[in-house]
Amino acid sequence: MQSRVFFYLSLVIAVGCLSFSGCLTAHSAGDPVPQTHTPAPTTVPTTSVPPTETLTPIPTPTAIGLSSEDINLHFMDVAFGGGNLFLERLPLSSKRTTISLNAGREPDKILIESFAVKFNLLSQSNKLFENTKAGQTGDIRIKFLPPEGLKAIDLTSEMGWLNQEYTRGGITCAKIKGYDIYLNSEMEGDLRDHYLLRSLLYTLGFKGASLRYQDSIFAYPENTATELSFLDEKALQVMYGLGMDNGMRVEDVKQVLFFR
Repeated sequence: MQSRVFFYLSLVIAVGCLSFSGCLTAHSAGDPVPQTHTPAPTTVPTTSVPPTETLTPIPTPTAIGLSSEDINLHFMDVAFGGGNLFLERLPLSSKRTTISLNAGREPDKILIESFAVKFNLLSQSNKLFENTKAGQTGDIRIKFLPPEGLKAIDLTSEMGWLNQEYTRGGITCAKIKGYDIYLNSEMEGDLRDHYLLRSLLYTLGFKGASLRYQDSIFAYPENTATELSFLDEKALQVMYGLGMDNGMRVEDVKQVLFFR
């Protein structure tokens, strides 16, 4: 009995020793060694921002190169040259000059009123009434007529050299007699607008023409300009500046412009 107990006790001790020695034995070179993988840090893609360019604004071109003498010479061309020896502008007055329209269209009325606004901005003396009157009751009277009716307008008078007829291609576009303007009602587009403004400017004193500047509304040969050029605006400022008046002789005007 004692020998059997001793046998079992010896067996337990032997198994325990074997287990203990197995725990202390290192892994052989052939055994796989588990490895822990450390994840790579996540990188956030960055976009390169190109350097911002500072844009320098380009200045709006102006009438560089035009002198006061150019303006004065242009004025002399468009104010005289139609046979007139005196300045034939509106007499100085604090009363606004009215313009009436007969048989015209709504765009004609708008064009006249737009011109009146610009005239008032440029003039230092006389002013135009900015609302067009209907009929023939204005100080300046504009009437559209068919070609046959236009033919019947007689331009002969005591001061016939101050009257004017504008033709193009053998067709009469406008007739001006004093402060009465007669226009061909069959004109359309820029042609219609051009002769409406050109005739209105004639009654305001611009009896001449410009041979030098083809962008001018006063250009000769005639164009179809429907706006005043830079020089035209300056000429209007001279005409209705404080130094000019109706009836001045050419010599008087030159004295004011070139010898002051």
